[in-house]
Amino acid sequence: MPKLISAGRLMFAIGMLGLSFICILAQDFIFGRPPALPAELAGMASMLGYVGAGVVALSALAILVNHKYAAYGALVIGLLILISALFRQVPSFASQWLNGLKSFFMVGGTIVIAATYTGEQRALKTLNEKNWDVLIYIGCVFLASFFIAGGYSHFLYAEFVIGFIPAYIPFHAFFTYFCAICLFAGGIGILIPGTRRLAALLSGIMVFGWFLLLHVPRFFANMNDPSDRMGLCESFAFAGFFFALAGLSEKKK
Repeated sequence: MPKLISAGRLMFAIGMLGLSFICILAQDFIFGRPPALPAELAGMASMLGYVGAGVVALSALAILVNHKYAAYGALVIGLLILISALFRQVPSFASQWLNGLKSFFMVGGTIVIAATYTGEQRALKTLNEKNWDVLIYIGCVFLASFFIAGGYSHFLYAEFVIGFIPAYIPFHAFFTYFCAICLFAGGIGILIPGTRRLAALLSGIMVFGWFLLLHVPRFFANMNDPSDRMGLCESFAFAGFFFALAGLSEKKK
C-alpha cells in the first residue's frame, strides 16, 4: 500500500475524530459549518450533534484500526455530511455557497478514502473497477469545485484573507493571490487524469502547510474559538484527502 494512502487515511480519521468532538461541544452536527436549524427545529440540534458525532467517531476509529468495514465507515461519514448539506445548506446556498461547497468537498474526500480500500476489503468487491472510476471522478469533481470556489473567494474577499494571515508571515497580499492561483491550479489539475497525482500531492502539501502555519498558531492563540477549532481539524483532514488521492492515483498506475 502506498505510504501516501496510509498517511491520508490516518489524517482523515484523526480530523474526523476532532470534528466529532467539536460537534459534541457545539451540541449540533456542524460538519461543513451549516446554518443554524430553524427555531421550530432547534430542539433537535443536540440530538443530531450527539448521534452524528457518535457515528462519525465510530467510523473514524474503524479507519484508524483498519477494520474490515473501514471503507463503509468512510462512506457513512460522507452520507451523513451529504444529508446534512441537502437539508441545511442547499436551501440557503445563495448566501452560504462556500460552506455548502465545503460540505460536498468533504463528501468527495470520503469517496476517495473509501476508494483506497478497493482490492483490500471484500466488502467493496461488489463494485467493479469501472464503477469505482466513476465514483472517484465524482469525488474529484466535488474536491475541485470547492478548490476553484476557494480560489475565487480569495479574490472576492481578499481583505478578509489578508487579515487572516498571521503577522509573522510577510507579504500578505502576495500570498493571498498566490494561494488563489494555487487553488485554481489544484482544482483543475485533479480533474485531469494525467495531472491528478501531482495536483493532489501538491494540494495536500499546500493544505498541510496551512494547517501548520495558520491553523495551529490560531488554535493555540485562542483555543476557545469554535471557528479556529474547526479550522484545525478540517485542514488536517483535508490534507489527508489529497494525500490519499495522490496515493490512489499512483496505485492505479
